[in-house]
Amino acid sequence: MKQTFKLTTFSVCAGVLTFLAALYWYTWSASPLTEAEIDSYIAAIAAQDQVPGHEHDLVSLKRFLAEDDGLPFYTVNLYKFHTRADYPSDADFEGSGRDAFDRFSNVMVRLLIARASHPIFGSDWVFAGGTGWDRIVIVRYRSRRDIVDIFASPEFEAASLHKWAGLRENGRMLVQGLHIPAAYLPIGLLSLFIAVSVALSLRGLVRRYWPSSPH
Repeated sequence: MKQTFKLTTFSVCAGVLTFLAALYWYTWSASPLTEAEIDSYIAAIAAQDQVPGHEHDLVSLKRFLAEDDGLPFYTVNLYKFHTRADYPSDADFEGSGRDAFDRFSNVMVRLLIARASHPIFGSDWVFAGGTGWDRIVIVRYRSRRDIVDIFASPEFEAASLHKWAGLRENGRMLVQGLHIPAAYLPIGLLSLFIAVSVALSLRGLVRRYWPSSPH
């Protein structure tokens, strides 16, 4: 009984600490980018081997970063795909435009999650009578620092080949608003799952190696 109480106490503490750590990581408010940091990011992006015709608009990007307030924001992204992926002739890829963009998305999602950012809504069903878009995706970014850090990463640079091979057209809106719910509930559930898993694992170890211990 005493051992069970200790395990229960430990699991509760582990869950609380995990939740607080995850919450801090997810809601961490970055300090606004400094002018030196912005210049460094812009220089790194400008030096990339970007897909011809699809280079970053560095003037607009720099202005966006200069207005950084350190707060989360959302992008509303609209996509129209090529029927057939438009890869360069020397590329070792093929398939539909949707296939190409999905290759990019697989990389992008990993880059987002590593920076406490993530899609919050996406759909391939867009009413054909009201729009010409094939997909809509809303993404939550923790900060402007995080989005430009993604843009400057070599992983994003490499994946951009697939992005532009897949897209015939795209539109993007940047918005801020507290009406879009944050992911506190999923983080809480994940923390609870980790705590329960730790408790069950420890309890199994105790019973296996110390069978005579009181339960």
